[in-house]
Amino acid sequence: MSIRVTQSLSRTADQPQNGPVGRGGGFGGGGRGGGRPFGWPDGGRGTSAVLNAQVQYRRTDAQGLNVFPNLGSDTTNTNISAPITLNVRHGRSIQNLTVNLTRATVETTNAFANAENVAALAGIEYPGSTDPLNWGVPNLSFTGFTGARTAPASLRSENRLTASYAWIHPAAKHLLRMGGDYRLDRSDATINGNSRGSFTFTGVYASDGTPIPAGSGADFADFLLGLPQQATLQVGGRSQLRQHAIDAYVEDNWQKGPKLTFNLGLRYELARPYVELNHRMANLDVTPGFTAVAPVLPGGVGPYSGAFPTALLNTDANNLGPRLGFAYRARPTTILRGGYGITYTSGSYASIARQLAGQPPFAETETVTGTDSAPLTLAEALLSPAPATTNNWGVDRDYTLGMTQTWNATITNNVTNNWLLQAGYTGIKGTDLDILRAPALGRGAALIPGTQAFIWESSGGRSIMNAATFQVRRRLAGGYSGGMSYTIARALDNASSLGAGGPVVAQNDKDLGAEWARSSFDRRHQISGNVYVELPWGPNRHWLKNGGTLAALFGEWSAQLTVTLQSGTPLTARVLGAAGDLLRGVNGSLRGNYAGGPISLSDPTVDEFFNVTAFSVPAPGQFGDSSRNVIPGPGARQLNGLFQRDVRLGSTRSLTLQINAINLLNTVQWAAVDTNINSPTFGQVLSARPMRTMTVTARFRF
Repeated sequence: MSIRVTQSLSRTADQPQNGPVGRGGGFGGGGRGGGRPFGWPDGGRGTSAVLNAQVQYRRTDAQGLNVFPNLGSDTTNTNISAPITLNVRHGRSIQNLTVNLTRATVETTNAFANAENVAALAGIEYPGSTDPLNWGVPNLSFTGFTGARTAPASLRSENRLTASYAWIHPAAKHLLRMGGDYRLDRSDATINGNSRGSFTFTGVYASDGTPIPAGSGADFADFLLGLPQQATLQVGGRSQLRQHAIDAYVEDNWQKGPKLTFNLGLRYELARPYVELNHRMANLDVTPGFTAVAPVLPGGVGPYSGAFPTALLNTDANNLGPRLGFAYRARPTTILRGGYGITYTSGSYASIARQLAGQPPFAETETVTGTDSAPLTLAEALLSPAPATTNNWGVDRDYTLGMTQTWNATITNNVTNNWLLQAGYTGIKGTDLDILRAPALGRGAALIPGTQAFIWESSGGRSIMNAATFQVRRRLAGGYSGGMSYTIARALDNASSLGAGGPVVAQNDKDLGAEWARSSFDRRHQISGNVYVELPWGPNRHWLKNGGTLAALFGEWSAQLTVTLQSGTPLTARVLGAAGDLLRGVNGSLRGNYAGGPISLSDPTVDEFFNVTAFSVPAPGQFGDSSRNVIPGPGARQLNGLFQRDVRLGSTRSLTLQINAINLLNTVQWAAVDTNINSPTFGQVLSARPMRTMTVTARFRF
């Protein structure tokens, strides 16, 4: 739903007062400029103002399906926004002022929240179980097969107020822009990301501590005995997070000559870390070598590094980003373009704040690991005596926002009026990216005294990507158009978490250099193409151009076919349920040993997608020597079709008919592959991408 109110006021030399907006045309328009730059009104005389206000509302409902129907979830997302824009043109200048207020609410429910405390009925006790919102089935993880997991009931509301100002002014061969933005974010949420607890079963008790052969069922035997090796929990009350952010920019679009144009800009961003209104956050203060840690509260003093700010993070204020670009017409049919820019990932502050808000003493957190001599029990594992420091997450107080540098160059050649060739290169370099570590083990592989296992987030990661693209296109002429492009790319990084708070933790906290490998999104080859055809039936076409029943049914249809061929993203051979991993408070960070030899198979099958004999489980207490992302994942090949027709019904009425087909040829495409070495399905394809789907849409306009 969108409600729009527009008020227009104008006064120019050639129009009466209170008349419509001047006909001179706005920026980029083709009004009565008489050859003046950018289509500004002749002489730039007069003043006009346009006020635009809208109210927009959107609601979506989604269902999270589960192989166990009662473990599914329902999520409702509502969004309402009210943007108000004032556009003022005075002389040759334009000023835009925009204020926007947005409120988004996300609510997730499951079958047991506020209904039945099934965990208590099963004899499982955990902190937070007195709140009916947290009732439900605990998450169960197994070494050899898929466990049980369901989303916790939660409620989160996001309120954002933004105000933007922009000033645009043409001057001779320059188009100047200046402006800035202010943003206030408010996030209120329940802290229950792991409110019912998670239990990991490895078979360590049923096998008497010996390594588990794949498919032995020892992990399920531990479950039947009620003996998990690890139990984790994170649950608390509500957090009220606030953030202020500003930015300012200046830009000059300089047409130096008929063949050369520059775009020169500079942008400054200042996003302050989130604060909690009631100071209900906690971080960890650590010594340089992680020999000791201590919790610290907002505005408190840490024993190792001194006073902490209210946000528990120092503000990163060095976020200056240049924007440089050019376009050069080397020949009448050839254009060379290039650019360079720097951006910053200020969005990571939000996920960091939610982690810090879910820490003691304002929330319950547990990461408990059992041993042969001191096993855990499913009923009481989460009621174990807590160590002095129970925080399971900490962030470097000098955390720096990730910086991305992008540079690119393209050359475009119009071979004929209809055919175009283009070649381009893009380079992207990331620095200060997020790294997640598990440094809880001290000397002799023992936990730091008085501390439970915890995850540490810092910003020491880096990445590099290079990509080349070649493209040929035919513009619409004679009833058809189309194009084909090929991209070859390579991406590397050592950032175990690209974007803060990700699930991947570095394998060895003492050897972060071993994390440098192919990026999880690295896709080496990609070919894409499309063809658009106006089908030859109907008025002004080859057949049925004289009308009639057949022309009414089949005339004026168009068809568009798109094809995608791409290599797969890489996968990592992992080991679940390793004792060393669980002791550090993680599961699945341990990688396998690589025996050498080929990994890809010339004829992969569903039962063996890659060479499983190339990997093995490391010896107890040892890290795997295999790199991250060394297994080529399944690629994709897909043909989609779109058939469309516009039917004119007279006056301003029209009807648009669409038939959209995804995976038109119904090609079987593999998706997930089991890369857990100690799983009985290691190397097997676990799922496929969706089969052919067809959607018929009718849209009536009036």
